[in-house]
Amino acid sequence: MRSAATIGPSPLLPRHVAVIGAAGGLGQGVLRVCRAEGIEFTAILRSRPERITNVAGRSRVVVVESLADGAALTDAFSGTDAVLTALGVTAATRDRSALLSANMATVKESMIAAGVDRIIVINTLLTSLPGTPTSRLMRFFSWMPGNMGRGATEQQAVVDAIGKGVFASLRWTLVRAAVNSRGSAERPVASADWPGALNSWSPV
Repeated sequence: MRSAATIGPSPLLPRHVAVIGAAGGLGQGVLRVCRAEGIEFTAILRSRPERITNVAGRSRVVVVESLADGAALTDAFSGTDAVLTALGVTAATRDRSALLSANMATVKESMIAAGVDRIIVINTLLTSLPGTPTSRLMRFFSWMPGNMGRGATEQQAVVDAIGKGVFASLRWTLVRAAVNSRGSAERPVASADWPGALNSWSPV
C-alpha cells in the first residue's frame, strides 16, 4: 500500500473528487482514503464545515444546504473528475432536500453542467441489482423502525432510480461500503477499471 507521502494519485484513480456527505462516518472514511492516496477532494456537506479538517493543497470544503440547489452543486463539482455519494439517513435528513433519491436528476444535471460524467454511489447495505425486484433482505431492513428502516428505504429508492435510467447519461458504479474480502492490498473494485469504466454494480 502506498504511503500518504506518495506524490499524486495512481493512474487508475482520479485526481480530484467531490464527496457528497463528507461529514458523516462513511464520508470521513472516503476522505481518509483520498488523503492516503494523494487525491484532492471537495468535501460537500450541509452545515458545520469545521467538521472537515486536514484540508490541504487544492482540496476544499463546500456547504451545499440542499441537494435541490443545482447552481451550488455545479459550483461544487467544478474542477473534479468524479462525484462520490456517501450519504446516510439520520434524524437530520427528514426533508427531501437531504435525500439523494429525491434529487438525483439535479445531481446529474449539475454534474453535466460542471463537465463531470463519473459517479460512484456508495451504499452501506447490499441492494438488488438495479432494474430487478427488491430483495427479501432489503425488504426486511426497510420494515425496521427508525433510521435503519428509513436508510434501507432510501438506498433501495436510489437503486430503483438507477435501474430506471436516471444516471443513464453518466458513467456510474454502485458499490457497497465494506471491507475488501480479497485482501487488504487489493484496490477498490470501483477504481480498478477507472479509465474506461462502464456502468456497473460492484458489491465489494
